[in-house]
Amino acid sequence: MTRKPRSGLKVLRTKSRFGVYAAVFSAIAVAVVTFSGCASQQAVVKPSIHEIDAYIQKHPDLPELDKACIYDGRFEVGLRQSTVEFLLGDPKKVEIVHQPWAVQENWLYTKGGKKVFIMEDDHVVGILEE
Repeated sequence: MTRKPRSGLKVLRTKSRFGVYAAVFSAIAVAVVTFSGCASQQAVVKPSIHEIDAYIQKHPDLPELDKACIYDGRFEVGLRQSTVEFLLGDPKKVEIVHQPWAVQENWLYTKGGKKVFIMEDDHVVGILEE
């Protein structure tokens, strides 16, 4: 759509403002994740040491990051989706988000405060907390 402002110049409007909103949301999400950093490593109720050892033995290919987070009861970007499920169980709610670059899932948990894990390709790419 084109409209003519008083100055005589043409101003072009895009068909949708979705792209602008998606970019703003993405920038905010990145800022929250960046500035929260290790604050998202708040401890939760951990599984017992026997459950942890059994899980790690059952998954010998588990990355070191996942092992460390399981033993410490914390969360970081890069964790596998299955590790989050092991530590917190099934999410209370899963929301599918279609981003321009990928399809993401937002997993909502309310244990130990409200947390949203942003999943992409079976890995955590962001953690939002309240």
